[in-house]
Amino acid sequence: MIIEDLIRMGRPLLEGGMESREVLKLVSDAESETTKNFYRHVFVAELAEHSESFVSHQVWGQEMPEKKRTDFKPDVKKTIGAPFVLPKGGNQLHPQGFYGVGVYPCYDKHIQRFRESSQNVTKFLLSRLKKTPSLQLSKEQVDEISAKVRQYLLEDTQAEKGVLVIADTRGENAPYHYMERLTSYHFGRSHIFPEKYIHPNFERILELFWEAKILEGAEKGEREGMCSFCGDESRLVTAYCKAWPWYLPTWTCPLPNAGSETMLVEGIAACPACYKALVYGACLFGKLTRRVQSLVIREIFSPVNNQEGKNLNARKEISKLPNIQGSGLLLPLLDTSFDDPEIRQEFAENVQQMLSPPDRKGSAADRHILAVTGFELFLPDGADKRDYRLSLIYFSGDTGKGDIHLRSYIEDVVPSTISLLRRVGRQTAETAVSLLRDLFASVSREQEAFYNTQYSSVPFLLTRAYGGPYLWDQLQAVLHRRSLALSRPLYNIAERLRSVTPRYPDSLNEIREEVVFYLSFLDFLTRYQKEVLKNGGPAMAMRPLKELLKVIFDEPVETFRLESPDELGFACGAVIRQFSRQYYVETQKDYLKQRVMTFGSDLTPQAIWKRGVKQIFEVAARFPNLDSKIGEVFRRRVGLVLKEYDRLHEEIQGRKDEFMAAFWSGYCLQGFDRPKGKGKSEADEDDEN
Repeated sequence: MIIEDLIRMGRPLLEGGMESREVLKLVSDAESETTKNFYRHVFVAELAEHSESFVSHQVWGQEMPEKKRTDFKPDVKKTIGAPFVLPKGGNQLHPQGFYGVGVYPCYDKHIQRFRESSQNVTKFLLSRLKKTPSLQLSKEQVDEISAKVRQYLLEDTQAEKGVLVIADTRGENAPYHYMERLTSYHFGRSHIFPEKYIHPNFERILELFWEAKILEGAEKGEREGMCSFCGDESRLVTAYCKAWPWYLPTWTCPLPNAGSETMLVEGIAACPACYKALVYGACLFGKLTRRVQSLVIREIFSPVNNQEGKNLNARKEISKLPNIQGSGLLLPLLDTSFDDPEIRQEFAENVQQMLSPPDRKGSAADRHILAVTGFELFLPDGADKRDYRLSLIYFSGDTGKGDIHLRSYIEDVVPSTISLLRRVGRQTAETAVSLLRDLFASVSREQEAFYNTQYSSVPFLLTRAYGGPYLWDQLQAVLHRRSLALSRPLYNIAERLRSVTPRYPDSLNEIREEVVFYLSFLDFLTRYQKEVLKNGGPAMAMRPLKELLKVIFDEPVETFRLESPDELGFACGAVIRQFSRQYYVETQKDYLKQRVMTFGSDLTPQAIWKRGVKQIFEVAARFPNLDSKIGEVFRRRVGLVLKEYDRLHEEIQGRKDEFMAAFWSGYCLQGFDRPKGKGKSEADEDDEN
């Protein structure tokens, strides 16, 4: 259960290891991108014993120039002293949940109403004070604060969003107090006591924050009994909290919540400690959530076995495709390991690293695991050394409305497996870039960089090979070190090649790109089997390609032998391609297009054998110059390939996809070491022969 994992992740932080300031930063939106513009206009209402209130207008941050515009960067040292959480659902203009301290975000519609009348400010304040148990204000104080806030807004007509902070310094347990010493966390100089500064009491603010969160859970029901998570007998509240919008009383699937909302506690109920741990875990989950790579999303929603469909989908704006997001939870193998305070402290430091990862430089680059997970995630120091497990969650939908589509939940991922997969992905990318250089006359640095990003991504490789509907099962398989089947990828690759074959030779570049994927994916499977599964079994049915070309054209007749339909398909493609070059010089026509793919017929193993390889002798005999150029050695090679076709004929019938994918690989790779010039056409390349 996801909630249980959130609690397991949050419990060590609850039991110690983080300062109050760091906790407030984690469980609130104090440094969120979504709240930064609220801090452009902060109204601090200072309350002191036996004194009138005073409202000051402040700016908590500074404008940072960025090219043609400026961006606002909040001062986090101030914002964590006035923590709030933006509503993730419902009507944002209404008060939601409970407030630990008097800190209230004001949206643009609020600001507009405040300018109209101070009564609108009063109405805003009173509705929120009812949800702030720690703060008591008289009607006169509310009216006084409202009038001053409106006055500022009448003077500043540019304000659109803001935060109203009630800095209550009354009493020993007040969330704010005065200090004569200036620190970077202050709210400014007091206007009631000019020689002092208003300063947050972080420990007290955190206490009040937790009290408000427990009230949120109790709002949907509370009772005495046994906690659903730890088993302790205690006061229990529902698992409903604003930090975890997946558990909403309005959600009807897959677990319908029929009847009164106050009866939710009769189902899943948490003790205060587990509830706090849930809030910790849910906040971590939200802050670690990232959008899945665009190249993966685009591949998921593309037809897997039709290249024409993929080309159409490639023209769509990524914003028009569903937004799939991912998040990762770092969990202990044994909860008892956190009984040691030093380990809890280390875990807290690891969490902070995950939330604010270092740049992709030096050794830190190896711990950014985007290439394996498909979304940005950082594994902290020590994740590989200790007994940790990673849980990956992929979902889409509108979390604010509780409309969640859980796409995959992959548990118990060993961090060392991710390290191995990242290395395999990098090696596969090197293979892909090498093939790109071999197959295309001119390759830019941008193209190489793009291919390197694509082919180092394990989710991209799996999605393109198996198709979007199968991605999550295959990703779970590799993360749990299970074997992968090759039949479906081969079928999809062969179908994509068939879909563009009718446009040959205009589609030759698309065919080459598919060949790059086919050979790169075989390379990925081979490395995966050897380095991750460690069973030593080869996934590639063919020998190394450049070695195979030497076998086809240089192997002695006595020892010439092709080991599989894949190698035979590769050999057929290679010999047809070599003959095609000579044929083009003689006739200025493409042999494959004119002689093999006649009248738009399908390209099949049978057609390749009968109208392609077998006809080479007959066609050459019609052109004396061509007949003399191909030579006796090449004739002998063609004869050996035909002989191998007769021997492997029965196997080919059940492995046509392998044959065709390998055929195009041999066709495209033959002559890979010939000189390539920028912008040369097929005719230019053939003339060079």
